[in-house]
Amino acid sequence: MPDPTAHRFGYVAVCGRPNVGKSTLVNALVGEPVAVATAHPQTTRERMLGIWSRPSFQAALVDTPGLHRPKSALNRYMVAEAIAGCRDVDVVLLLAETPSLPPERALVWVPGDVARDGLDKLAALRRPIVLVLTKTDQLRDPGSMLPVIDAWQKLHDFAAIVPVAALHGEGLDPLEAEVFRHLGDGPSHFPDDQLTNRPLRWHAAELIRAELFEHLTQELPYSCAVVVGRYDERGTSDALEATVYVERDSQRGMVVGKGASVIKAISMGARARIERFTGRGCDLRLRVDVAPNWTRDPARLATFGYLPPDGGGR
Repeated sequence: MPDPTAHRFGYVAVCGRPNVGKSTLVNALVGEPVAVATAHPQTTRERMLGIWSRPSFQAALVDTPGLHRPKSALNRYMVAEAIAGCRDVDVVLLLAETPSLPPERALVWVPGDVARDGLDKLAALRRPIVLVLTKTDQLRDPGSMLPVIDAWQKLHDFAAIVPVAALHGEGLDPLEAEVFRHLGDGPSHFPDDQLTNRPLRWHAAELIRAELFEHLTQELPYSCAVVVGRYDERGTSDALEATVYVERDSQRGMVVGKGASVIKAISMGARARIERFTGRGCDLRLRVDVAPNWTRDPARLATFGYLPPDGGGR
């Protein structure tokens, strides 16, 4: 039994369907935008640790890709990453978006097939699961919350159910108390000022990908990979070169745009994101290349850094 007066440490998986607010919650708990959060589903492709440090505990938050039904090698990799990130953790936070329904419809609402499939996969890992109902600020009628909770409780014996609105900081204190309860006694494993386990090169690629979602049509960003070839830290300003890979020549033209207008806008936005993240200036040079059908080619996935999960959540 953990000593309530002792310092605690543990690993906490943050998982759920695409676009339910996993990265937004990680950023809210850590206190800095360490995970890329966009309005688009399936933005997160790899696991990342967000280091959540408090005087009484430190939790390594495992931000995972969204649980979905995969149709390509890249999608299968993402789902495998998500499940692997939930193994050997102290507690799993399963995020589910709170449906905005009138009370009469909430009474007959049930979680969808994909959500139930994801819950079954997580339950098989036999870790404590805390259900986190997200985006509660979007509820049209607070009276629909209890029927939604009841529908989930019929599916699994959750350790707790915590409604949150992470963008507004609502529900984070009860969630912190619940996470603290599941951590084991132990010292911090990371310096208190460390926010993530990923290097700047990785974060730069993620921030560039976020700009792809901002400037390209709905499906095209999912066919893009970003590889940072050079990253030089130069005191007050960094210099980096990166390549955006697409699957077809026609896609390359769309990413570059007429007169290179699109790639210039992507570069400017990514530069601003990287500068906000590092607190330094940034000289970013982007190019676009074609890697045919890379999302379907496991060998090509590996060359882009999407390696098979190691089977552990840490």
